[in-house]
Amino acid sequence: MQKKLFVLFSLLVLASLVLAACGGAATEEAAMTEEAPAEEAASGEATTLKIYLLDYTPDTIAWLNEEINPAFEAAHPGVTVEITEGSWSGWDTTFSGFFAAGEGPDIINLGSEMNTLYGENLADMEAYLGAGAWDEISNFGPAIENAKYEGALRGLPIFTAPRYVFCRTDLMEAAGWTTGTPQNFADWKSFASTASVIDPATNSLTQQALVPVDAGSMADWQWWLLVYYSLGGELYKADGTPNFDSPEALAATQFLLDMRQATYGDAVNAVGSLPAGQGSVIDVDDATGNSNGAVCLAHSGWAAPAFDRPIWENVTIEPFYGDPENFPNSKPVVLAFNDWLAVPEYSQNKELAAEWLKMAFSKEGNNKWNETMGLIPARNDSQYGYVTESAQLQREAELAAEYGVGFAGIKEAAKLSTIMQDALGKLITEELTVEEVNAKIQEEYSAALGQ
Repeated sequence: MQKKLFVLFSLLVLASLVLAACGGAATEEAAMTEEAPAEEAASGEATTLKIYLLDYTPDTIAWLNEEINPAFEAAHPGVTVEITEGSWSGWDTTFSGFFAAGEGPDIINLGSEMNTLYGENLADMEAYLGAGAWDEISNFGPAIENAKYEGALRGLPIFTAPRYVFCRTDLMEAAGWTTGTPQNFADWKSFASTASVIDPATNSLTQQALVPVDAGSMADWQWWLLVYYSLGGELYKADGTPNFDSPEALAATQFLLDMRQATYGDAVNAVGSLPAGQGSVIDVDDATGNSNGAVCLAHSGWAAPAFDRPIWENVTIEPFYGDPENFPNSKPVVLAFNDWLAVPEYSQNKELAAEWLKMAFSKEGNNKWNETMGLIPARNDSQYGYVTESAQLQREAELAAEYGVGFAGIKEAAKLSTIMQDALGKLITEELTVEEVNAKIQEEYSAALGQ
């Protein structure tokens, strides 16, 4: 009996050892299986590249989400690209929040003048995007300057949107003006008097020789900058102080006043402004068949007629030529807004951000991005296809490449625009003289810069 019990006990012990061995093997195998994802995460750790864009078209966002981002994610296992859409309304509060918190999107959408506004908070991307790191950087045109701060790249420019001078040749000829777009101040003032038409019954304009950004005031700060730069003017002196007391600055302000008075008369006897029309101010109202009122328009392409409008048979596109007779350093200029994408210093994914920018801003990518908006690519070699198929857009692209001047380097641009608009408003009402206007801008802008 004891022998049988011993045998049974031995069998139970043996069975328990076998089960223990099997259980140990199963447990060890399970442990190995559970550890495998940890090894994968280490080699391809999940990362989200966050991109913040402002007011782009649905076509632009769809293209990025359907083509660029999937291709990027496939080339970078474990990476997810996340686009957040914001608005230019309240952009300053949004961006200030990112920088104050020291965290936010890895790539942000900035405007022309924001390289100086936020430059200290943006990453130096020369090691990833500079000439020594990326040969294709040489293909970018003048817009690249807007993507720099203190000489170093902080990102890449998307497009250039210059301000041109569009003129209706049919209306010029009807007014007896046969020499084309004026190319000096004297001719512009003569043209303003010749081609502007006033309805005696309403004492208001029915035709305005030149609409410079804003038809009513003719004193927009961007218009002033275009005129000033065309004279060879520099915003700052060698010591960094504002240069609004320079001969070029005084001449630019005087020209704005002269053009306003040649069009509207003096402030006390000023005539009424143009009536509102349908479409571009240099187009024709389809409902009435009448022109909308402007002979020439100094503005960006979006304010001009759509490219498929018949009126383009009579529209020329030129730069603003300055006043070479009185200022030898005058040069043709188109003042350009250049939107761009920047990488904040706080980003923990700078190299990854650079790789995404390279893909989205390749020759083909920069072309397609801008095709979704009908704008001019910042890359010169991306200006093909839809650009060259449109005679108007090709002309605009050529002028932008040759004569484009951006907003890069303007310090405290938002404050400057406010200061200038206030002073220029007092110019057209003749509350202040030309000299007083420039002195006011010089003093207030110097104070804004802490000088």
